Amino acid sequence: MADTDSKLTADKIHDYLAEHPDFLLKNPDTLALLQLDEDQAPANIISLAQKQRERLEDKVKHLDEQLRALIDNAHSNSALQDRVHQLCLRFLDCDDLESLLKVLMQDLKQEFNADAVALRLFYAGDKAPKIPDIKANIAQLHADDSALKAFDSLLNKQKPVCGRLTKAQKQVLFSDVDISVQSVACLPLGHQPCAGILAIASEDANRFHADMGTTYLSFLGDVFMRMLRRFDLHHHVR
Repeated sequence: MADTDSKLTADKIHDYLAEHPDFLLKNPDTLALLQLDEDQAPANIISLAQKQRERLEDKVKHLDEQLRALIDNAHSNSALQDRVHQLCLRFLDCDDLESLLKVLMQDLKQEFNADAVALRLFYAGDKAPKIPDIKANIAQLHADDSALKAFDSLLNKQKPVCGRLTKAQKQVLFSDVDISVQSVACLPLGHQPCAGILAIASEDANRFHADMGTTYLSFLGDVFMRMLRRFDLHHHVR
């Protein structure tokens, strides 16, 4: 019976060539022994060197695409950082609560290229604090309102999330908005106990997605809450 371990197999040839990548360079006559498919048209026959070059070119192209994606992402983050920076400066320039809310609702929509913005502030006690009516999607909810159960996960994690809203969440935030909300960036305002929810919505389902970074949104929410405290609303917002 023949020794099967001594038989030359395709795997063994592959392993040998992998260990000796310069074999064909040192033994060019071996190339003459190689046969291509006889059914192949001559126009489709390429040299091993050409095949290797094409694979290297594909690899370089892939690496180039990855590099461009990293550069584009860096530029995008830099632009976002600048927009958030400018928006925070406009917050600091506000002299009263009315101007602060206008900057938040109008400028935030513009800077984030959003289709709608919603602000929900929470309060404790029997009576909601009086806030200016600026004709924007702003409302106040009691901290014990059952509608807020739809946001339990968001409020417990105390971190912004991006993606889709449930039907119950849309009802709380965008029931009076004449757009089809497909994606949203949603952030809790303040820490435990949470003082509110800010949401930035788009009709584009891919505009806000789960893989987006939310560091700048968190920072923006913190600055906004500090400004609310400046205007003494924090005594009522819980």
